[in-house]
Amino acid sequence: TSMQMELQKTLKQQKNLAALGLAVSKINHDMRNILASAQLMSDRLVDVDDPMVKSFAPKLLRTIDRAVGYTTEVLSYGKASESAPRRRRMHLLELTQEVKDILAIEPQTGIEFVEQIGADLEVDADAEQLFRVIHNLCRNALQALTSPGEGGPGSIRRITVSAQRVGSVVSITVDDTGPGMPLKARQNLFAAFRGSARSGGTGLGLTIARELVLAHGGTIALVEKPTVGTQFRIEIPDRPVSLEDYRSRAHLEK
Repeated sequence: TSMQMELQKTLKQQKNLAALGLAVSKINHDMRNILASAQLMSDRLVDVDDPMVKSFAPKLLRTIDRAVGYTTEVLSYGKASESAPRRRRMHLLELTQEVKDILAIEPQTGIEFVEQIGADLEVDADAEQLFRVIHNLCRNALQALTSPGEGGPGSIRRITVSAQRVGSVVSITVDDTGPGMPLKARQNLFAAFRGSARSGGTGLGLTIARELVLAHGGTIALVEKPTVGTQFRIEIPDRPVSLEDYRSRAHLEK
């Protein structure tokens, strides 16, 4: 009947709007973080000499470019899923150093950012998407370490990003020495709007990270620690290589 058709049409519209709302929330979450970092670096540019300006300007431009890239994804009406990864082999240490630059941890906080990644370690991934994954995890760690009551006298405040290759899989670990994740957040770990460990948080960072990792055919999991803090492990497998590509690589390596 016409009433049933109208009802089905209305339900479809509501689903599309809900999907669009989730997509916008995801993009806005990352854009807010990126723009906050850009704002911080822009403020620093005001009082520095030319050599420093030359140092920060490229980082600022890359940050703004990322924000612009995220906003264009809103145009995909009603699609809450991320675009397919554009994978290539890249040096993971360089990507992690970009994350460190964007976080812009102030020296007076006493928070260390440690990278335990070999300079020659390569990962087969979409650079922008993997950046978002590691940035979200590191930003969550930074927020945990700067929360009220953290960082008493003699306490160690550290974020550690480590990685290693085992066969065709790259394992990446993001570890912090914060207070750890509360039970409620653990129970709703990757659920949007329910998995946040802090008051006022959306939990979208982990939701986004999980979707991007899964799109690479990988896994992300919270690792139980005997000590305080939170640790996430990401595993990204290489893409299957065709016989033609394998022969081409073998020829180049001779």
